Amino acid sequence: MAIQMIGDNVLIAAVPKETKETMSDGGIILTSELKKTASEPGVVIAVGPSAGMIQQGDTVYLSWDKSMPVKINGQEAVIVSAEHVKAIVS
Repeated sequence: MAIQMIGDNVLIAAVPKETKETMSDGGIILTSELKKTASEPGVVIAVGPSAGMIQQGDTVYLSWDKSMPVKINGQEAVIVSAEHVKAIVS
């Protein structure tokens, strides 16, 4: 499925994070995974024509709480207005 963003919208996927797995003394596998927070980066998958200086492939920091979750080709991502992208990591 191809996607084309409209206006200043940006499609962003979370940067994969490590999950820590440990085994309890009883043999139970325990995993820990943090929720997305404002301090976690994302990778830009697609940008609309009015998204300014944001480009596909950029690593960015954004307001996750201002985003709309979507699933594209089995990959979880979010759509957010370019104004909610706070920084581009170089």
